[in-house]
Order: sequence, then C-alpha cells, then structure tokens
Amino acid sequence: TRLEAHSMESITNQEIANVYFNTHASRTLSLANIQRGLMTQSLIKPVGRMFYLQRCGVALDSARAGVFSHPACHTAPARVFRTDSFLQVSGGWHDAGDYGRYVVPACKAVADLLLAFRAAPEAFGDDWDIPESGNGVADVLDEVRFELEWLLKMQRDDGGVYHKVTCAYFPDIAANPQEETADQFIFPVSTAATGDFAAILAMAAPLYESIDRTFSKKCLRASINAYEFLKHNKPLPFHNPSGVVTGEYGDECDADERYFAACALYQATGQAYYLTDASALYQSGRAADFGWADVGGYGNAVMYFGPRNCEDDILAGRIRADLLATADHICEHTERSPLGISIGAFLWGSNMYLLNDTMALLMANDIQPSERYLAAARSHLDYILGNNPLGVNFITGVSENSPKHPHHRPSAAAGAAMPGMLVGGPDEGLHDLAAKTLLAGKPAAERYLDSVESYSTNETAIYWNSVLIYVLARMSKLDA
Repeated sequence: TRLEAHSMESITNQEIANVYFNTHASRTLSLANIQRGLMTQSLIKPVGRMFYLQRCGVALDSARAGVFSHPACHTAPARVFRTDSFLQVSGGWHDAGDYGRYVVPACKAVADLLLAFRAAPEAFGDDWDIPESGNGVADVLDEVRFELEWLLKMQRDDGGVYHKVTCAYFPDIAANPQEETADQFIFPVSTAATGDFAAILAMAAPLYESIDRTFSKKCLRASINAYEFLKHNKPLPFHNPSGVVTGEYGDECDADERYFAACALYQATGQAYYLTDASALYQSGRAADFGWADVGGYGNAVMYFGPRNCEDDILAGRIRADLLATADHICEHTERSPLGISIGAFLWGSNMYLLNDTMALLMANDIQPSERYLAAARSHLDYILGNNPLGVNFITGVSENSPKHPHHRPSAAAGAAMPGMLVGGPDEGLHDLAAKTLLAGKPAAERYLDSVESYSTNETAIYWNSVLIYVLARMSKLDA
C-alpha cells in the first residue's frame, strides 16, 4: 500500500532536510503567520478561479480572463471512436496542461469540491468573478454545475458513460485552446467512468435541489441509470487504442467505483437497495483513497458524513475505525519524516497524494477532534506553501517562489503562468526527458523542475486544484 511505501524515507532526505531547516530557520518560523494569511478567501478564490479559466466550449472574455481569454473552443461534434456517429459534447473543464476532457479525473475534482462545500460552506462566496457571480449561488456550485452539464452529455441512453473525449494526440505546447483543431474522438464506455459518474451525480442531486429542482432530478435520474448499467455489466476497463496517446486514466478494478456509487445513491435516496450493495462492496484500508483511480475514501466520506445516518451500524463502525486508524498512521509517518510530511515515496503528482492524506486527517478530526491530526494537516499545507527542501510554493502566482513555467498550454501560449494552479511536485521516477536530464542523482524530494518541458513534475490538473480547495476551505474554518 501507499502507507507502507512511506517507509522509503532515506538518509539522503534526512540530510537535505537538516540543511534546509538550518538555513531557512527564519522563514520556517514565520511560516505560520504567512499560512494563516493565505488560508483565507484570498487564496481560495484564485485557486477556485482556475476551473473557470479551464472552461472548454465557451468563450472566455478578456475582462475576466485577461491574457487567458479565448473564443469558444472544441465546439464541433466529436466522433464516437470507430463509428460514423457524432455527438455534441462541448463544455466541461480542460483536464490539465492539455485540452482533453476525461470523466474519471473530472469526477474526482467534482467530488472534492462538493465535499468541500458541504463541510465548509462559509468558505465560499459568490464573488469569484465568473459569469455566474452575483446570482445568489456560491460560485463553487456554479462552477461544478458547468462540469456536470458536460458530464451529462457523456452518458449513453443505456446508462453507460464514455471514458473521455480528446484528440488522438496532444497539440503543440504553446497552442491556445481554439488552435487545437484536430478531430475529437469520444472513447468507449468504461465502468470506472460510469461508477464515478453515478457517484458524483448522486452527490450533486441533494445540493442542487434548493437551487434548481429540475436539474437536481435530472442528476439523480442519470445517476440511477448509470448504476443500473453497472449492475448489469461486468468490469469494462479502458485502454488507449493504438495510435492514441492522450491521457488513459486506466483502472483495472472498478469495485471501489461501484462502492462509491452505492454510498452516494444511498445518501441521495435512502433506499436499502444501495446500502446493501455498499455493505457488500466495502473494503478496509481505503480511508485515504482519494485519487482518480482509488476512490474508496470518497465512498466512506459520503456514507459517514452525508446528511442521512447510515442505518448499517456495522458498516458505519468499520468506516469510523478505518478512518481513525489511517489518520494515526499518517501522523506516525509525518512525525517520523524529516520533511514533516506523510509521504516517503515521491510519485508522479506527489502533491496530490500529500493533500489526499490531509483530507483523511481532516475527516478523522471531524470524528474525533485531535490536535495531532490538525498539526499533521498544517505541516502538510506548510510544505505545499514553501516549507520544503526546494523552498518552492507549489501554487502558481502566489509568491516570488511560485512556479513560473508550468507544463500548461494556455500558460505557455500567454508567456505567463495562469495563477492559482497547483503543480504536481517532485517525482522520483524521472518520467520526462527534462527530469531525466537535469534531476538524475538528486534526492527524491528535490526531483522537481520549474520547466514547461517537465510534465511529470510541473504539470497542473483540475483534480489537484480540487483537493487543494478542500484543504484550504477546511483549514480556513479550523484556523479562523
């Protein structure tokens, strides 16, 4: 498991940590004050506005988007792969540094944002300077709805959900959204995409009921339809066809997606049918699984913290015990780490894994308030904001130490980093040529490169920003 991988902390990391903390003492001591200032609306808003700036299929005007404005992009109907059928699936958010739209990671992003709003609604205003600002609805819900409207287009009549819509290959790194004019393809249904879709549409339905009852009912119907597709179909994993090189987001096991969906539909409907399925699908040890591939933690969170009490006392007890045990493990690793963080293996997107652990800590604190949990959570956020061996604030546009050259096509085209984006962070695997060339031999915690060429360390993604939003919203409430 990933928690077992945390034991990979090395003497090299201890050595660089000693040097780092000795030479950056004054900055480290003052970080608490800086952190408190950043964890307010002033940081939540630019991190949240990243989603608006990633909108696809609509024009972004210069008054709101500045140098990142563009005419409507990707508006032509897309071809269903290996068929003569075309569908209009415009809309949604560009996923990352490319212009693809992928259901699986999109659902993680939506889940994070909905959980954040449910846990800390007072952290979100109606003033993000997006087209819907001032309509009386929190802008985070307006932004999520924009994504949900696209996701609804990705569902077939039989309930199955297409995996992604992209070109066959990536455009030039400096291409603007409207300049990607290659054919768009809609790729086959996967049960991972279908399960995630069923879950987040069920999560959304109760939250939008008081805003737009018709939309809420549409979300719930689509969720139920997707769930019935799952019930009648065996796992359908997705793999990129030959010649397609855009993001795969493949997942061989869909049991956790089915669990997540069952939990969310139970919360939305109260029907025992879904609770029985959730109890049968529950797996222990998944409490910190808030990734795009491993979503068991979302099922736990929806079931335990939802508006409806879980009527299965055994399942509720298992979720509670697992979350507390996981949080204790995260704290143990954090306290042993010379860097003050829970991860010892720096995987691609290491900052996401760190913040996923922080989500688990904050949820555990909801169950059993603990200064230990909060101290570890603060230490993790300190790391993101610059208390790390590189002294890098991993959020663009926040400080002079923020990344200037993210692997992000709109930023490369504009010649400036789009503000409010979380980059992936150190990747010990050296997965791109720039990293292999310039970072080989460095300790794992230093394998980060502020270069547009380093997609494995310096790319951005909606599902990295979303977990950051969750942490910022929760911490702003706790540290207020």
